[in-house]
Amino acid sequence: MKLSSDTLGHVLRRALPGVEQARTYSKRWLRADALAALTVGAMLIPQGLAYAQIVGVRPVAGLYAGVFAMLAYALFGPSRHLLLGPEAGAAILTATALAPVVAGGGPERLASLAALLALMVGGISLIGGLCRAGALADFLSRPILIGYINGAALIIIGSQLARMLGLERKSNEFAGQLWEVASNVGRTHVPTLLMGLGIVAALVAMRRFLPRWPAPLVMVVLTTAAASVFELEHGGMKVVGSISAAVPAFGLPSVGFADFRALLPAAFSLALVNYASSVLTGRIYADRFGYRLDANQEFFGQAAANLLTGLTQGFPVTGSDSRTAVNASMKGRTQLVGVGAAAVVLVFTLFFTPLLAKLPLVTLGAIVIVAAVYLLEVQPIIRLWRVRPVEAVLAVVTMLGVLLLGILQGILIAVALALVDLIRRAAHPHDAVLGEREGVPGWHDVEGHADAETVPGLVVYRFDAPLFFANARFLREQVRRLVAESRVPVKWFVLDASSVFDLDVTAAEGLEKLRHELEGEGIVLVVAQARAPMRSMLRRSGLLAQLGKERLYPTVGAAVRAFLAEEGPREPVTEADLRPPPVH
Repeated sequence: MKLSSDTLGHVLRRALPGVEQARTYSKRWLRADALAALTVGAMLIPQGLAYAQIVGVRPVAGLYAGVFAMLAYALFGPSRHLLLGPEAGAAILTATALAPVVAGGGPERLASLAALLALMVGGISLIGGLCRAGALADFLSRPILIGYINGAALIIIGSQLARMLGLERKSNEFAGQLWEVASNVGRTHVPTLLMGLGIVAALVAMRRFLPRWPAPLVMVVLTTAAASVFELEHGGMKVVGSISAAVPAFGLPSVGFADFRALLPAAFSLALVNYASSVLTGRIYADRFGYRLDANQEFFGQAAANLLTGLTQGFPVTGSDSRTAVNASMKGRTQLVGVGAAAVVLVFTLFFTPLLAKLPLVTLGAIVIVAAVYLLEVQPIIRLWRVRPVEAVLAVVTMLGVLLLGILQGILIAVALALVDLIRRAAHPHDAVLGEREGVPGWHDVEGHADAETVPGLVVYRFDAPLFFANARFLREQVRRLVAESRVPVKWFVLDASSVFDLDVTAAEGLEKLRHELEGEGIVLVVAQARAPMRSMLRRSGLLAQLGKERLYPTVGAAVRAFLAEEGPREPVTEADLRPPPVH
């Protein structure tokens, strides 16, 4: 079968969103995109060095990882604003995953394992895209994201505390890092601590009063100059040292199958976390600027970036909240910002990295800590507690799980708890007995409206959830209670199914049992406002034949009119004559 040129063009636009962005690019966006590219590139240089230090690979690997990630995502990524590259959370996860696998190996083995992990993350992301697994993002609710961000931020801060004190960090676990700092606080290198605190204060002040300045780059320049002039290295302050800017070779890392198997759980963890954080960030800016973000295409953007960095001796990359926020604040419009920023970083890497030999390591630690502090979200947890406490608890559980068990384990536990809460609410949903209000059209909850009146002998009952195995018994029990507690003998029971958008086999069987029980008591079961999926299930299960098509009404009003026509007009009664079920 031959593809027409229009069809082929459509396929290419879907697979390569960057091509479509370039095709529709407007010249009036160029100035803003160029300025955003310069700023983002300036930010990425110190951040890339810092995050490479976290992973344990050579510092320049963080710069090249940023270059290749932004170029790949610019072609395959669906977001016009999201910028990929080295990021603190992914770096922490990578370091934690590699530590037990390196097993005393040297820098070359660590670099090979980091590249392997990036390739695995890219491969898993590619499979996610091919399987169209973008719906996974819908399971990561706002409370889970808040908990994840807070947990990851605290892990990042913990990983840099030793560097701020001039100590060596050996543990990759949050609790272990805190213990290392607490037990060795007496060995603090005071000049390093003072410089670190000064850098933190300067970064915070510049963020507050000079928000458009590339504060991390300014601190890198100033502290490197200070270390060179005052020879701080001779006073015991640790510096980056000589940086090789050699362009990385293209190819597969030298690893074995045992390494692949050992890193597989971490690769799944990184792929899930990277995708979740990136797609959620991307959606924020897509909504803000009025375009659609394809959640499935995001998998391909993540895959392309990680596969390319893995093939060029890099490490796993993901979306950067901080650089993306700066891009948006500077009115960046397209992925040309990522391409331009990649060019800025590449030129610096090839020609200017010798200038960073005297850069104090505490500068990188301070940059990472400040970035992590601004990731912390305390107010949203307080707001969640005021609005819905169970979701605030979910956020805190996610945060503690991420801190104590690991990022993937914490997120999975939170997702499981969220699903349990969802099932609990679906198993005991809100329901209501309905009545008429004088002068107000429609049928209303008698519990919320004291003037709502019911019809003697008739119960109109609304069930506000899909009917499935977990709540089928609850429905039957509620119906039995209403019939038993009615002060007037019930003749008809009308089930308002307007909120029942699905019906499974177990619930259908339960409805048939309920119909049979009510029939034995001389009560007619009627269904009103059934949705198409429910009507289809009633027909396929044979329940419609048992009910009778004449007992399926398009509206509650039609069912009530049929009751009055069949049973004769009655005087209305109030809520006191027909006790409704409790609100759930």
